[in-house]
Order: sequence, then C-alpha cells, then structure tokens
Amino acid sequence: MTTQDNTSGTVPGARPREASPGAVGGDLNAYVIARLTFPAQPQEDLAEYMERLLPTMTPFGGHILSHGKEVQPLEGVWDGYAVILGFPDAACAHGWYNSAEYQKIIQLRRRHVDGELIVVEGNPPGYDATGAAAAMRKRILAGAPGTPKA
Repeated sequence: MTTQDNTSGTVPGARPREASPGAVGGDLNAYVIARLTFPAQPQEDLAEYMERLLPTMTPFGGHILSHGKEVQPLEGVWDGYAVILGFPDAACAHGWYNSAEYQKIIQLRRRHVDGELIVVEGNPPGYDATGAAAAMRKRILAGAPGTPKA
C-alpha cells in the first residue's frame, strides 16, 4: 500500500488533508488498537500527551475512534483500557507512529502507561469469511503443512 503525497509538502508521506476521511462514514481501513494500563493517580504528562495527540494524527488522516470508554470483555480477561485510532491505510498508521511529531510526545505516555499497540487493516465492505473458510478447507485437503489431515 502506498500513501498519497502531501500537496502542502509539510509532512513527507502524509495524505493531503482534503483527502482524509471523516471519522463518521469515512474511509478508515486501518486501525491502531492499544491496550493500556494507566497509573492510579492522574499525571500532568498524560494530560499534555492527550492534548497534543490529535494534531500529530491529522496529517495522516487519523481519527480517535474510541478513547476513555468502558471495556466490556466478551471472552477472557482484559486488563486496562482500550484506545482505537483509525487511519486510511496501514502505511498512514505507520507514518503517524514513526513521524517526528508523534515521536516528540511518545515519552509523555510511556513514562506512565504500560501496554501494547498494534496496527491491523480492516476488511472491505461486504467481507464474508466463507471465502476464507473455503480456502482453509482447500489447504486442509491438499495436506498443507500445519493443517490436520481430513
């Protein structure tokens, strides 16, 4: 996947602001999902991080989709909080994370918050897992390594 050139030339690899979708009904096809554990006491560094976060995402078409909401586990145990950020594609998500602007503030979070962050691409509209199931069955029947024999 590739990113479009930024027509303003201010952020290499960033999408033009006018091409960035809105958070509602937009074209967000990659997600940064974080499981974070916050300190018991509020920290000034974290307040500053949250104030400065969105401006680092905007040049890459990023949006904060979920932040500060109650986590409701369906299976297993989920320790901590979830944050979900949306981007037009994985290249934009990586571009944001590795950008000089985000790297300037990342330690404000890391000093006080433990957790994991991942980037995952979404499926196209109308995706149906039955095609993946058929491909899996085909591999099983062919005796692909790592698959049980039928």
